Amino acid sequence: MTTERLIRRFHEFGGAPSDASIDADSLIGFFQAFRPDGMAIRGLYEELDVGDALEARLDQLYNASGDDRRPQGGKDAYFVIRHPPPIDPDAARDLTVAWLQGIGHLAVSSGDETLTAALDPMPSIRVLEGVPPKHPKDRREKSRLLLALQEDASRLVERIDGGPYAATLRPAYYFTACDTMLRDYLMWPLYATAAGMEDPLEPYFELWRHGVKYRIFGETQIDIYLPRQQS
Repeated sequence: MTTERLIRRFHEFGGAPSDASIDADSLIGFFQAFRPDGMAIRGLYEELDVGDALEARLDQLYNASGDDRRPQGGKDAYFVIRHPPPIDPDAARDLTVAWLQGIGHLAVSSGDETLTAALDPMPSIRVLEGVPPKHPKDRREKSRLLLALQEDASRLVERIDGGPYAATLRPAYYFTACDTMLRDYLMWPLYATAAGMEDPLEPYFELWRHGVKYRIFGETQIDIYLPRQQS
């Protein structure tokens, strides 16, 4: 199947007009249109060898985020976890370590010396609860560790040969939540064979679906924030 045929298949499922643009940007917002359960896009990837695996991950996305209606009215523009299941602090710490180890493995295999150095030794993990503070916006105020995870880590999977469709699908997957780690987790079946390793981003998805967020304000520690549970 050509990339043009794949884009047209997306358009057919989404009800786009016949003269819709045949480019990657035309797919932005596609997955949001099928919330809350995504059932209407079953079979979207049936012509791809890894189609079932891609659809299984989309099912996880829809199941984790649920309804897209905001409590105050309107709909979410992105996939948001509004009712995350509780997670034990030790389990959250273990998932964070596993995620960082997976990222480190990818960094070594791709020759990313900056990220490899940032994760060696492994930063300590502090588990907190509540609303996390914002990262600094000014790049000059960000730690090297934060920059390594925000910038270097976001490009790791793109270096793997994802076949003819990866570049076309990235915008649609990225704008599900404007999160490169989530994007790469959902698209991992496209990269798995060429990568030759177990999925390094599954722990990140587990953290995401539990509403866990990370914050970095130094070089040796990562804070993870668990949602405060309602009593």
